[in-house]
Amino acid sequence: MISDRGAKIAQDYDVYWFAKGSGNLKVKQVIPSKFLIDKNGTIVWKYVGKDKTDRLSIQMMMILIDKYIKNPN
Repeated sequence: MISDRGAKIAQDYDVYWFAKGSGNLKVKQVIPSKFLIDKNGTIVWKYVGKDKTDRLSIQMMMILIDKYIKNPN
């Protein structure tokens, strides 16, 4: 899990959108996203949420970590 202050990682992975702010102002918002990266640096699984409230549970993430990282075969 990474905290992405300044949205640098979100920009690198293209997981943000521009939401309507006050007036005609567009505000960049990060999309809640999850990536599982193996020890070789390969993305083995990813999930990009549909909106800012779309987040996977800790329990689901633990299942996915077991499946894709701990026991990939």
